[in-house]
Amino acid sequence: MANIFREVDEELKRDRASELARKYGPYAIGLAVAVVLGVLGYNLWQDWDLQRRSERSDEFNAALELTADGQNDAAVTALAEIGEPDGSYGTLAAFERARLLAEDGRRDEALAIWATLAASDAAGPALQGVARLNFVMHQIDDGDPVELRTMLEPLLVAGNGFRPLAMELNAVLSLREGDREEARQIYTEIADDLTALFGPRVGRFAR
Repeated sequence: MANIFREVDEELKRDRASELARKYGPYAIGLAVAVVLGVLGYNLWQDWDLQRRSERSDEFNAALELTADGQNDAAVTALAEIGEPDGSYGTLAAFERARLLAEDGRRDEALAIWATLAASDAAGPALQGVARLNFVMHQIDDGDPVELRTMLEPLLVAGNGFRPLAMELNAVLSLREGDREEARQIYTEIADDLTALFGPRVGRFAR
């Protein structure tokens, strides 16, 4: 008798398993396929991304070789073809292109690139800061003081590594506007800041 009950119990289990397989099997298979495709797609994307980075590295180095050979126009073109600033080679290419354009007297084009980099989250805070400083320094003598101060503003926050230099540029703008007292106050603030990297240089414009 016990064997009969055991056989019935096993039969019920098989029927239940068959029912569950019919009911949920397609979903399980679909999920498994989705997982496999997801993993395959991610691996393919990684391979593509690695290949693309390698290609951009080669393109960037080739552009630098053109610069070293004095072929600046060709280098600017090659750097532009690397792509938009993206936090990697596109960003490095943009910085180098802006530098070459500025050296060639094409300041407006360089300023446009630095403005783009300053607004690019992909570049990261440090490179954004460098772009802001370049934007200001390359027109410190004739740029719109309001626009330049706006560009410097994020760098003037306490704790920002570029703050001392941004403060000094701000002081130069005050001198341009004839406000020597404000410039002197800024230089005094820099000198009083024991963490300032540019303390020894203060006062050279205020005297």
